[in-house]
Amino acid sequence: MPITDQELQKALLTVQKNERVRSILKSAQGLGITTLSFAKHFLKEEELTLRALRETMDRLVTPLEKNGVAPLLERHTPKLFGINGRPESVDVLTELGGAVLNELVTSMTISAPQIRDPWDLTHRYIILKAAEKVQEEGLNSQMEHIFKNAAQEVRADIYLEINTVQIVVEIEQKLLRRNIKRARDKFANWAAYIHEEGSGGVWRICLVLNVRKRELSTLIRYWREALAEARNDFGELPYDVYAITVNELLESPSFTDVLLNANLLDESNPDENDLPAAFICEEDWDEADEQEEALPDYLTREQYLVFRDALDELSEAPPNEALLALTELAGVIYSASYYPNSPTLRAAVFPWASIWLMRRYLEHPSMAAVKTELANALTRIQKRSPGMVMLRETVTSLLWDVLLFRHGLGRGGPLRVIFQVPDFQDRSSDFRVEVRVDDDLRAAQTDDVKALSWFFTSIYLYRHHLGLVENTKK
Repeated sequence: MPITDQELQKALLTVQKNERVRSILKSAQGLGITTLSFAKHFLKEEELTLRALRETMDRLVTPLEKNGVAPLLERHTPKLFGINGRPESVDVLTELGGAVLNELVTSMTISAPQIRDPWDLTHRYIILKAAEKVQEEGLNSQMEHIFKNAAQEVRADIYLEINTVQIVVEIEQKLLRRNIKRARDKFANWAAYIHEEGSGGVWRICLVLNVRKRELSTLIRYWREALAEARNDFGELPYDVYAITVNELLESPSFTDVLLNANLLDESNPDENDLPAAFICEEDWDEADEQEEALPDYLTREQYLVFRDALDELSEAPPNEALLALTELAGVIYSASYYPNSPTLRAAVFPWASIWLMRRYLEHPSMAAVKTELANALTRIQKRSPGMVMLRETVTSLLWDVLLFRHGLGRGGPLRVIFQVPDFQDRSSDFRVEVRVDDDLRAAQTDDVKALSWFFTSIYLYRHHLGLVENTKK
């Protein structure tokens, strides 16, 4: 509901009575968020204790008065791991808090931030902590600073200068292979801007990587590919690119030292077992996965890491991106056994690697309800032995109403999924899922279609190996 003028005036009267409250709100004017430690730096009250400041901030996240003034801040906790100590709380401006602050700070337009998801909150939090560390060393920085000239407009999460070195700090949390072009464009845009400026200064771009430990080497490889593409398209770049983890940034006693001594992106060689990193948690799933998992002999560590990246993307994908993410995951699972000249394609070796990954997909915590429903339905099918027509309708409905529905996908769009039973007039026919990804029924069997077909078919064809149905054979 829109904030009424009466609500705004009542909140303003309350805030204007307390200078400390006004200052705390003003500490959120940059990103729409603040923390206990950042607010303390902002207030600069030498004798102010953290306890007294915390009590004041606690009042801002609860109704300010008994007469019904709504909270001005909303409290969240970023789920950062790999950082020593318990993550601190982040206070985010509410709609009313943004409106009040907009009245207090007339030099700029302020509104409550629209936090899209936990990644967005964590991104803002890391920027704020970096700016706080800059302040601690008596340096100046600019958050979310926009550079613009005749050639290009670019934005830096953090911009600062240290000993004539112009440093752009970029917080990066994930990068899909299909989005490498966006990363290449970022490098190219910065090159265009700096060339247009024509300055002889030294520029550095420092990527601060906030990812799971197991994803760090893959992320660095993707950024290297993007950098190589930018060099191929643009030539020699007018800056160097460095990479550090968020742990190195925030845990180092000297902000400037960690930036100036960071490794070049081309020279970064992370050891996933030793190099610390922070990441957004997926509760017990990730905690267990951080331990080195024993993999079967037929699956490489690289295959498993690529699978986990694709699985993470599917788990986090909004409905309008789910089909693309599902296609990517299906391709990873399928290619684990069906790569060119593989034993499975060459000598009909059982596709153990693909089955193992498919089972891990179904064992993901977010798929628990789906796996249970699939198991119950397939068990009923096994007990009742329905006719072929009924079997086709039942399994097709199962794939749509249970599996695809879980990922926000439905019928009537470009995706067609139909379970087909054997045609006994065709000796090569078998149970299979027919997949189309457009409206043309004559569409070619692309690699994506083959992967999706195998992905869906495995639910029925390998139901015993996937743990969906008990094997009744003695």
